[in-house]
Amino acid sequence: MDATHASGRLAVVNPQGDKLAILRKYEKYIREDGQAVLYQIKSCKGEEVGCPFLIKAPRPIARQMADTMEELSFSQRLYEKIPGRILPHQTFKMAVAGCPNSCSMPQIKDFGVIAREQVTVDPGAECTLCRKCLKACREETITLKPDRTVIVHYERCVDCGQCARVCPTGSIKVKARGHTVVMGGKVGRHPRFATELVRFVQEPQVVKALEMASEKILGEGGRYIYEVLVKESTLQEIRDAIGET
Repeated sequence: MDATHASGRLAVVNPQGDKLAILRKYEKYIREDGQAVLYQIKSCKGEEVGCPFLIKAPRPIARQMADTMEELSFSQRLYEKIPGRILPHQTFKMAVAGCPNSCSMPQIKDFGVIAREQVTVDPGAECTLCRKCLKACREETITLKPDRTVIVHYERCVDCGQCARVCPTGSIKVKARGHTVVMGGKVGRHPRFATELVRFVQEPQVVKALEMASEKILGEGGRYIYEVLVKESTLQEIRDAIGET
């Protein structure tokens, strides 16, 4: 099959023996000029709708992720690795969420990014027992004592930061903002939530994790992406390389 290459994507010229025949049925995989992209990045709509839960805008990191895939020539390289016709489940599926509500469903994608906001209690600020934090917290993570002591039960906290946003005295404050990266989620016959890779990392670390995950996928010679990303050896190698904040 004759093919040309542009911007890291594959442009098919001769349809004979077309490995993209199945993907051509779906517009999201094939562009008008015939170029194919073997990855998808879904972002939540937080920026568009003015979501009150938005912690970090998803579009900037999604753009960085797309640029990374192009720099790696991921579509072309994966195309060459997969024998026979390429099926939708063999493409790399990613999602970016602007808060832990995760409307873009990163937990069931191959690679997911979730914005989080970690809070801390400031003992120097005087709580007024207004209870606004209790109303904001869906996980019942906060305890207020009569002596105005504030306790955050972090084992139940999902790092949405809503309690800090409504606190009028600063008794609860934002300690850190960042992204949690998850890998290896899927739906289908045997669904599985993605495994947490790292949490509270910044954009450069997210991109590094994506680069390493992509190279792992490409190095496996066309095996199912899910099988590559759930390996503990893969997870630990990436953790060791990028660290956590």
